This record gives sequence, C-alpha cells and structure tokens, in this order.
Amino acid sequence: MRFLLVFFVLLLSNSVYSQDIQKVLDNMEAYRDRNPQEKLYLHLDKYAYTAGETIWFKAYATIGLHNLFSNHSGIAYVELIDGAKKTVSSMTIPLVMGLGMGDFKLQDTITEGSYRLRAYTNWMRNADEKYFYDRTIQISNGRTDNVMTKTSVRAEGKDNIYTVQLKSLSGLPLAKKQVRYEILSGGGTVERKRGNTDEEGNLLVSLSKKYGEAQLKLRFDNLEMLPVNKLLRMVPPDLANSVQLLPEGGKLLGDKINNIAVKAITPKGMGIKAKVIFTVGRDTAGVVETNTLGMGAGYIFIQPNTPIVARAEFEDGSVVDVAMPEVYTSGYAITVNNQNGSKVFAQLNVSNDLVNQKEVYFVLHHLSEVIFVSKQKVNKDELVFSVDKKMMPTGVLTISILDEGFQPIAERPFFNYNSNTVLPVAVHLNKEHFAARERVKVDMRVGDESDSIRFGAFSASVIDLSKIKDSVSLAPNIMSTLLLNSDLNGYIENPGYYFDLKGVKSRDLDLLMLTQGWRNVDWRELEGDVKPKYDVEKALKISGYTKKLGRTKPEVGAKVQLISTKNYMDFVDTTSNEEGYFEFGNLLFPDSVKFLISARDANKGKNNIDIVIDKEEKPLVGNNRNRGDELADVNAVYIDQINQSKQFFSELEGKGLMEKSIAIEEVVVRASTKKKVAENSSNLNGPGNADQVLTSEELSTCPTLDMCLAGRLMGVTFVGGVPYNTRGNVPMQIVLDGMYLEGDQLSMINVNDIESIEVLRNANYTSIYGVNGGNGLLIITSKTGLSAMRSYVPKGIMTVQPQGLHVNREFYKPVYDVEGGNKLNRDLRTTIHWEPNIVADKSGKASFEFFTADGKGRYVMIIEGLDLSGRILRKLVELDVR
Repeated sequence: MRFLLVFFVLLLSNSVYSQDIQKVLDNMEAYRDRNPQEKLYLHLDKYAYTAGETIWFKAYATIGLHNLFSNHSGIAYVELIDGAKKTVSSMTIPLVMGLGMGDFKLQDTITEGSYRLRAYTNWMRNADEKYFYDRTIQISNGRTDNVMTKTSVRAEGKDNIYTVQLKSLSGLPLAKKQVRYEILSGGGTVERKRGNTDEEGNLLVSLSKKYGEAQLKLRFDNLEMLPVNKLLRMVPPDLANSVQLLPEGGKLLGDKINNIAVKAITPKGMGIKAKVIFTVGRDTAGVVETNTLGMGAGYIFIQPNTPIVARAEFEDGSVVDVAMPEVYTSGYAITVNNQNGSKVFAQLNVSNDLVNQKEVYFVLHHLSEVIFVSKQKVNKDELVFSVDKKMMPTGVLTISILDEGFQPIAERPFFNYNSNTVLPVAVHLNKEHFAARERVKVDMRVGDESDSIRFGAFSASVIDLSKIKDSVSLAPNIMSTLLLNSDLNGYIENPGYYFDLKGVKSRDLDLLMLTQGWRNVDWRELEGDVKPKYDVEKALKISGYTKKLGRTKPEVGAKVQLISTKNYMDFVDTTSNEEGYFEFGNLLFPDSVKFLISARDANKGKNNIDIVIDKEEKPLVGNNRNRGDELADVNAVYIDQINQSKQFFSELEGKGLMEKSIAIEEVVVRASTKKKVAENSSNLNGPGNADQVLTSEELSTCPTLDMCLAGRLMGVTFVGGVPYNTRGNVPMQIVLDGMYLEGDQLSMINVNDIESIEVLRNANYTSIYGVNGGNGLLIITSKTGLSAMRSYVPKGIMTVQPQGLHVNREFYKPVYDVEGGNKLNRDLRTTIHWEPNIVADKSGKASFEFFTADGKGRYVMIIEGLDLSGRILRKLVELDVR
C-alpha cells in the first residue's frame, strides 16, 4: 500500500521512477524491518512521593510510528536512580502484549531529592539511552529524616561559599551539630571534611570554582539522634542566561532569507523569555521574541560578506551578546511551513553555484518508514514541495532532501497532528457531586460507533489535588512520551503543555522541532545488513561458559543442568557448544529465587569443570537529560505533603497496615579505635560501613568459622551452622569476595584465610543490596581477595541468584459501605485510587469504582491507555467532593 502511494505521487509529479531511487526505498524498508522502534511509557499514580509511600506504575510498550501494542519484547527493566546517578532500586517486569505493571516501595531511609525513573527493554538499547523512558520525580522524607535544608551561595575570591541551613520539619534549627560531608565532582569524591552548624543551623561549605557544578553529600544526626543523609546540587552563583541561534536545516546561506530559531535558557536549563535583536551596522536586520519556554524563530535576510551582530535581552533585565552561526556562500538550506491546515510546505534554497539541473529527491519519512517521495531538477535557486496532511500520521516526521547520489543535503523534523490518533472516550460518573467516603462508580466507553472492534487496555489514577503541588496538565503523559520524547533528545520543559483536550499547540511544537535534536535514520547504514548489538528478549535467561578446571580453555560439550532450589525436581538440561557457551532461555521465575548450576564433561561424566556465569550488563547511567526538573531542598518544597503523609502513616500503623518508622541502629567508630577492614572488601557501602566488624585477629583461635562466630555477632544466631537474623528470625545472605553463597557453606571456609567479616543488619546498610539484603548479610573478605575457600573448592557446581520478575503488590483500597470492610479512622490518602487493569470489551465498555477519602475539594482522575489500533487515550476528569 505504501509503495502504491509513492508510485502514485511520482506519477502525478511527471517524474520517471528510476530503479536507483527504488533501491533506496527498498533499503529503507529493509532497515525499518531490521530496526523497529520500540517505545516505553510508565503511567504513574502521581508526580511526587515521600518515604514510606509506593510508586505504582503501569507500563505500555509500543512498536513503530503508529504505537501498536508491542509483542517484540517480553520483559522490561525499570530503575530508580538518585541524584548521584546511582541505581538505588531496580526490577524486571514481564510484558504481555506490550503491557506490564510494577511498584517501588520507598524505604524509610531513602535520601530526599530528585530521582529518575528509567525504563527500557534490551532491544531499546540498540538506539541510545536518551530514547529510554526517563522521568524526574521528587522524593521527600519525613520518616527517618525530618530535616529541611535551605541552600544559598556567594562568590568569594577563588571559591564559592555555600550556606546550608538545617532545620527540623517543625522549624527548629539544628544548632551546633557536627556534619560530615563529601564534595562529589567528575564522578568521584574530591574532598572529605567535617564542620559544625552555628546557632541558626547554618553550615558553611567552601568549594573551589575549578569544580564548577558539584554535589554535596552530608551526613549528620537529626534531633531524634537518627542518622540522616543529604545529597545537594551545588550550582555556582556566577552562571548567566544563554542563547543559542539555530538555523533551520542547519545552515545560514548568504544572499538568502533565512529562518533562525532562538533558544534562551537559564543556568538551570529552563526556558526564559527573551528578545534577540539582529543588527547590521546601525540598522536593525530583525527581531525575534521567544515564548515563555524560551523558544522563538524569525526570518532575516543574510547579506553576503556583511557581519551581523546579535544581542539578547532577557525578561530578568540581563543582556548578553550572542555568537552568530557561520554564514555559507555555497550550500543548501530548508524552510518548512507546517501551519497550513491542509498541507505542509517545504522550500529548498540553493546557492547559485549549485543550480546545476541535477535531480534532488524529497523524502518524507519516520526512521526510514517512507510516507511520501517526490523529485525535482535543481533548475532554480528555490524549489518548493508540498504534502497533503491527510496522508500523514501523528508524530515527529522528517523531511530529508537527497542529492543525485541519494545522500542527505538538508533535513528538518516537524510534528504532524492527525486527530484520528486520539481515541475518543465518554466517561460517566454515578453522581455529579460526592461526599467524603462515598462510592464512586466510573463507566467508560471508548471508540466511535463506526469502529467494528473497540478493545483497549487502560489505567487510571485518582489523586487529591489539594495535596499535589505539581501541575497535572504540564507533567509528562502518555501522549508527550510516545509522540515526542521517544523521538527527540534533550530536555523538553513541561512536555504536557503541548497537548490539551482540544488538540496540540501547533506553533509551539514547531518551535520545539526547530530547537531540539531528533532521532533519525543513519543513511550510511541503509545498504548494510548490520546485526543489532542487543537482542530481543522474550523471557529471562541464565548463560555462561564451561572451562577446563583451572584453565581458560573451554570444556566443549559439557552437560549442564539448572536446578531450582525451590524445587529440586524442577530442572533443565543443556549442552555447552564448541566455545563452552551454554544458555538456559525462555525462563520465567520470580525475584529472589536461587538456582544450582552443575556441569559434567561429555566423556567421563566428571565434574572437574569451572563454571563462569555471564554477568548482567546494565546500561550506563548518563547525566540527567531532564536536569531542569531537578529541585534543591525537596523536603522544604514538599513540607505540606510530608506532614499530611505523616498523619496518614500514623493511621496505617495503628491499623497494623504499615510498620512503624525504622529506628536505625548505628555503630559509631572513632578513628583511634577503628578496626582494620580489608581494603578490597566487596561491601557495596564501602569497607567498614557495617553494623559490626570482626578482624582476622579475633578469628585466630577458632577451629571452624560457624563455631567462631556463634555468640560474637550482635543480632545473629546460628541454627545448624546457618546464620539467622534475630530481626525476623530469617537466614542471612553470605557474600564471600563478592560471590553469593548458601548459609550452610559457611563452615567450609578456612578461618585462616579470612581478613575481615562485616555484619549488615540495618536498612541503611542493607538497602543497597535490594532483594538480596532483605534478611541481612555477612560480608566476608579473604586475605588474598580471590577466594577463601581453599579447603573447599566446588567443582562443576555453583549457586546463582539472578534478578527475577517483580512480584506485584496490591494497592490498598478501603471499603466504607460494607460491614467489616477495610476502614480508616482518618482517611488522608493522596493517591485516592490506582486502577492498572482496565480492559475495554469489544463494544468499548469498561468500568471501575473506588471510595473518596476524608479530603474535600477537587479530585482529578487521570485515565490513559491505548486501543488495538494504536489510538492514544488521555482523559482528565475532575470530581467535586463536598
């Protein structure tokens, strides 16, 4: 159908459809088939959270420009990343026909700050991290933190002096408090110091200007004598607003009228209103004013060999000179008019020396999915093309103009909006107004009467607007993510601004296209058959290599067996190949499951084999592209939400629905008495950061390790030689030189080979290990750092615990009109309801219900999802609770 359309258009243009351009189109189609675009979107229950709450989300995976449910990948990865680019929690979720769910329980000890939620599939890694789902959220802490910060900065000589004021949530200053702090820059710690707050709770930190932007990591005790961590971004005071000038199509041509886009930003990367004045000598050549997001564009005539000066005036009164882009005397430039209601017009401007009667090709496409093709001869210095909007789908499309050798000479993205992309929906509530704790029934019907089938999958959250600081209309949503963020790179401020119930803000979207980088096809790869680096993952796998004992040579044809420790009768067999590689694929297992892997050689069935398991390679965490959404002093910004959540948590604790805030036990180690810990300790918190440390000297008189440790470890008992955490009476995880062992293997470790043992029991030390740290850990480091198990060398067998699939928890739903139902004395919920499993039947009908809380005023219901045709649904419904 697509090629019929292309052929039809070319016939209309009276062009000869050459075999050469057909080969290019064939290559583009093959490239698209090899590299389908997969996208991910997470619908969150709300926009900001506090410690003790849960981040609830529904994942939507789509494929291609038309956003059909993706059956490409079977699993997705979701990560919670802190301000220091450290992954504090991660999970693997199954995707069934492009749909998945998950939840992050926020630890009581989580550090307040701006965090990132990043989600991707293994296939999406073939593009770039900047096209992952990546959203900045704010997390405050009123559970174990209870401290607000207020930061300010001034320049003084070669240093910047930062003042950090520490106050309790009630406003009391943390006076005369000792604070340990680190300054982080360039991916590492550049300074470690100590200081004391004054009577007003102020801590002064001096930072050399050579470090520019850095991060300040604080550690101190709050008024309740609980340890508190803070991570603050240190922004220099002398940064100024800036302006970029971006010629449409990338080039300014002399002796032509050129469209120049303007992007004005603050030091934080946020848009700022500005006016840019272009002058030639004493004459004004043009003026461009930006919108409130700092974007604008205007036409100016570029006179050859005549210098142009640009100067920007900002709404805050500051003024800066702006560097002009280079002016070319030879080349091509493109201008696009997308504001016409029925057509898109593009004009190719050509310098006089290139008017050569050769052919150029106009290709409208999305990542090589061709929508329209035409060609003209370069017989004049201005060539005009137009395309009917009715034939174009919604999304970021690219106009590429190719020369006679089919190489791009000018390209320009633009956003097309087709109302057929939006899924119509009618939402009916059982009442016009509601009282507190009243049942709300929601009936939905999606699609049009003309639709033969109206199946779709959706999710809904209901939030109390009085408890939300963030703008629902400006926040990222399913439309902005699937239609914009998945194709643009860089920061998009207030992405929800571009979409509303009436359609899109067409002019502002075009300014965004002029000032933003975009995802495009690599024309050099079209003719090749380059195999993608990352495979499609339908399920989990465990893989590795079998090697001859103590050697690097592979053990070919080894019989390898995977056995679940949950059920020793549940096993899978395979054989290693000529490289010793083996793989157990198509696995589906929940998180925290351990496996035994055994291997025997093919000839004699001996287990004299080394097994090496492939380590899971995670994509690197780069800089936050949404840095403009990061906030300083998050606790202070969200103090109202913290206080409301404290009341709600108190109610849940009284009902036994939530554990009381964790009281952190801390061992204070003084420098003069600090025990020597192995420098090569695998402790993820850092060597010595533990609840208790034992050194080799304290172990020198013991016959076996389990006998030696019994009675010496605080909060640890031994049952059958296995260490148990007295908090919950659960078996602890053993980690030997970074290798995870079963508890019953403890007695097999030679005591004389051990340099140190670190005990991790409390959440401030165990949380970094995720699910592996839930029961506490013993971190054992050998004297060599290689292996302390010299007296016990396991051959042909090992234990592995890969990350399995996340097991979803249930959202708590109080019921007030049923005797014996879940009820709260004070219902102060912020997220009133979370409904991730809404499915419309063939007639488009779906329904759900919930109860209002005690909060009165306006609630908002946010419904999002897709139907089987890829039409996107986003609906906001306000409820009046009186």
